[in-house]
Amino acid sequence: MAYVQPTPATFKARFPQFIPVNDTLVQLVLDEAIGKVGESWLERDRVPAQLYLTAHLLTIEGEPDRAMGKAGNIALTGPMKSRKVGDVEVTYAGVSGSGSSATGVDALYGGTTYGQQFLALMRMNFAGPLVV
Repeated sequence: MAYVQPTPATFKARFPQFIPVNDTLVQLVLDEAIGKVGESWLERDRVPAQLYLTAHLLTIEGEPDRAMGKAGNIALTGPMKSRKVGDVEVTYAGVSGSGSSATGVDALYGGTTYGQQFLALMRMNFAGPLVV
């Protein structure tokens, strides 16, 4: 199986909730994700990781709500701090992520389900340091 670089079309096929987002923006964020998830990754995980990272970054930037004109103050969006399903209640940590006890990569990627999936793939590809 040869590596095929994802496109905005493949990204939107996997994550249809991002269809309203401009393809140019998706491509720019995809390029960023592709640069971070390169040839050192297992081939089977490379494209999914690039797609999850793209979805995470777009979500942190306020998409797809921003593209649909739903975002009030983009600066106040960011990783989800809390959520409630009954009567839908969402609290965002803000762009700084303050208010979260997570640190390091957990704080960076743990705020969205996409980031959590990316983090799981990253941990499968790069084990932590070994202590002997």
